[in-house]
Amino acid sequence: MVYKFGDNPQCAKRARVITHQLLEEAAKVTASHPLIPTVDQDVAHQMLGWWQFTNRTADLLMRSYDSEFTVEAAGLMRNLIEHAHCMDWLAEHRAEGLRAMEHAEWERRKKLIENLQAVDWPVPADIEVGEEPAYEFADDDEARRHRRLKGLIGNVADLVASRGIRTMYPVYRYLSSYAHASLQTGEAFVERGPGVAPALYRTGKVPVGESRAWIPVCLYVAGTAMGQFLVGEPMRRTLEKAAYDLGIGEIVAERIRLELKNR
Repeated sequence: MVYKFGDNPQCAKRARVITHQLLEEAAKVTASHPLIPTVDQDVAHQMLGWWQFTNRTADLLMRSYDSEFTVEAAGLMRNLIEHAHCMDWLAEHRAEGLRAMEHAEWERRKKLIENLQAVDWPVPADIEVGEEPAYEFADDDEARRHRRLKGLIGNVADLVASRGIRTMYPVYRYLSSYAHASLQTGEAFVERGPGVAPALYRTGKVPVGESRAWIPVCLYVAGTAMGQFLVGEPMRRTLEKAAYDLGIGEIVAERIRLELKNR
C-alpha cells in the first residue's frame, strides 16, 4: 500500500508510531556497541554523539506533543532538522567537514570570549580559545573548499538543499516564526477582536500534525547518515521501510541516487 505524506491526521498518526519504532531500534543498536570502521573514526565519533542527540531530541518532541505542548516545541523541531542535516553533511564531507567544523568552533569561542570581555565577565578556563587553527592546504582549490564548507555550517537552507530534501527548508522557516518572539507566538494562544475581551487558550491553537510528521523524516536522514559509519549498516532496512511506510519514497530514491553518484 502506498501512503501519502502530508499535513493530515492519517500521516500524523503513522508518524507517531514510526517515530517510536525508529527510536526503539536506534536504542537497540547503540546498546549493542556497534562496530565503527577504522577509517574516519574521529568523524564517526562526532556522528555517534550527534545521533544520540537527534534521537533524544525526537523523543523529547514526541513527549511534548503527547503532553499537549504545541508551538512551544518549535525550537526543538528546528534543532532536530538542523542536526539531522548536519549529520548528513558531515557524512558526505568526512575529514574536510570535521576540519571546517573545528575552525568554525574556534571562531564561535573567540566571539563568545569577546562578548564576555565586553561586559567584564571572567572568561571560564574551559572556553579558552587559543591560537586560530592553521591548516596546510594542498592547493588553492582545497583552501576555497574549506572556506565554503565552513560557511555552510549554520546555513540550514544550503544544508537542506544540498542533500536533495528542499521541501524541508520551508518547514524550518515556518517553525522559525514560533522559535523566536513574533506575532505568531502570541496569536497561538489568544483570539483577538475589536471591542471584545481576548480569549486566552491554555494550549496553542496551532496544530502540530505536520511538525510531528517531519520527526521521522529527520530520524531517517540522521539514521542513514550514521549507518555509513557502522559496520553492516544495521538500521538500513528498518529506516527504508519506515520511510516508505511514512510516504516519503521519493526522498529515499533521491538519496540513493546521490549516494551512488558520490561513490
